[in-house]
Amino acid sequence: MTRYPVCRIAEICLVLLLALSRPGLAETLSPDVASRYIAQMGDRAVALLAQQGSSETRVAEFTRLMLDAIDFDAVATATLGRMARTVSPQDKREFTQLFAARLIDVAIDRFGNIQIVRFAVDAGRPQPNGDVKVHSVIERAGDQPLAVDWRVRLTDGNPKINDIEVEGYSLVIHYRGEFERGSVSSVPGLISKLKDLNQRSGSLSTVQRELK
Repeated sequence: MTRYPVCRIAEICLVLLLALSRPGLAETLSPDVASRYIAQMGDRAVALLAQQGSSETRVAEFTRLMLDAIDFDAVATATLGRMARTVSPQDKREFTQLFAARLIDVAIDRFGNIQIVRFAVDAGRPQPNGDVKVHSVIERAGDQPLAVDWRVRLTDGNPKINDIEVEGYSLVIHYRGEFERGSVSSVPGLISKLKDLNQRSGSLSTVQRELK
């Protein structure tokens, strides 16, 4: 049996620990799985937008769709940037809930009544950080096609979206810049601002119930 020096064994253990601690190495997402996932979410959204029903029902169903599809914890962390390093667990949870509700409400307001003619998905492209970027083209009735890239990563063994790029503009970078331009330099300050914005939120109660 081959004998390894103690220092060599320690090095091997360290490499294994680092591999297991990095999602991109411990769990890899294939481009095909990522593309199928985005196609499934797209089909679900198209079917939802085609439904007839009360506005309350549509908001509730659209909220559940976005909660299923998006890793809001990862999106909130990336949006906070450097502030995420020192935020308390309580403030992080509250910020994530308020931020998720804000994103969902804006999405419903802007896209809740559009008619999607076609949702086309290309092959996924692996990214250096472990994400898979999936390109799609959304054809809308009476409007120009919309190019959307979806960044997907495995979260607890399941594909989840952690950023959305519309016509080349990242959702995470957009909101991070918006917070910075608003001269809010603390998470409690962002929470206060989001509370004001969410006073008439149609999704907040569902988000708070689902995002613990």
